Amino acid sequence: MPDYVTLTGTLRGNQESDVAADAPGKVIQTLVERGQMVKKGQVLVTLDARGAALGANVAAAQSKVAESQLEEAQRECERVKHLLDTKAISQAEYDRQTSDCTAKQWSATAAQAQSQTAVKLLGDTRVRAPFDGIVGERFVNVGQWVASTTRVLSIYEPDPLRLQLTVPEADLALVKQDMPVVFSVAAFGDQKFPATVKFISPNVRESTRDLVVEALVPNPDAKLKPGMFAVAKVALGEHPRPVVPTGALVKDETNARVFVVVSGQVQERTVQLGSQQGDLVAVLNGVKAGENVILAPAADVHDGARAQ
Repeated sequence: MPDYVTLTGTLRGNQESDVAADAPGKVIQTLVERGQMVKKGQVLVTLDARGAALGANVAAAQSKVAESQLEEAQRECERVKHLLDTKAISQAEYDRQTSDCTAKQWSATAAQAQSQTAVKLLGDTRVRAPFDGIVGERFVNVGQWVASTTRVLSIYEPDPLRLQLTVPEADLALVKQDMPVVFSVAAFGDQKFPATVKFISPNVRESTRDLVVEALVPNPDAKLKPGMFAVAKVALGEHPRPVVPTGALVKDETNARVFVVVSGQVQERTVQLGSQQGDLVAVLNGVKAGENVILAPAADVHDGARAQ
C-alpha cells in the first residue's frame, strides 16, 4: 500500500503582481474589471497625461537648447585649437575654452536624460499589464488621485498555479523535487487534483520550524483559484501493510472499528487506518496480518459474541 505524508498549503498564481502606477496623477479611465483576461502590455488604467505631456515638451526644448550650445562650443574649441597651434593665444586661455566645451557636453547629456525621463513619465500615465493573466482586483476608480506607488490592480497567471506547502522540519528528508502530489480543496469535496513538487526553499523558517515547498498545478480550465486552502498528500513509496475491505469497517464520527474472530469469539477492535486503494484500506494499528476479520458485520454482531 502507498505511504503518504499529509501537508497543508495554499494555492497561488504562477505569477502574481500588484500593479502600481509609476506616475502620479488622476485616474481618467479604467479599462478592465475583476476576473477579466488581459494580455501583456494591454492598457489597464489611464491617468491624466496633460501635465506629463507639457513636462515632456519643456524637457525636449531644453535638450535642443543644450545641443545648440554644445555645437557652438565645439566650433569655438576648434577655432581656439587653431589659434593655439599658431601661438595666437596662450595655453591658459585654450584650457579655459576647452573646459567650457566639456561643461557644455555634460549639460547636453543631462538635458537629454531629463527629456528621456519626461517621456517615460508620459508613458507611465498608461498603466499596462506586466504579463498575460486575470485581473484579481481593481483598487482605483475614475477621479481618484494616485501616487507613483499606489496599487492600481492585482493580476495573476491562472495556469499553472503554484501550491505552497509547509513541510514540518521532521519530514524534510521525505520531500524531493519532482515528487507527485495529490490534493483536495473544500470547494470540490473529495475530488483530487495532481501536482508536482518543483521548488524547495533552501532554508527552514526559524519562527515556525518548517520549510516552504511549491508544487506546480495544471489548471487549464481555471477551475482552481489562488487563495484556496488545500490538503495535500505526498507519496513516499509503497510498503506492505495489513488491509481490510471497506465493507468490514464500522465507522462513527471519531473512530473506525472492525470485528475480529479469535478462537470462536468476536473481538471488537478500534483501528488506525492508512491509505486506500480501491476497496482495500491499510490498517496501521489494531489488526495483525493473518487475523480473521468479519467482512460484513451485521447489526447484532458485538464484542464477546460467539462465532461459528
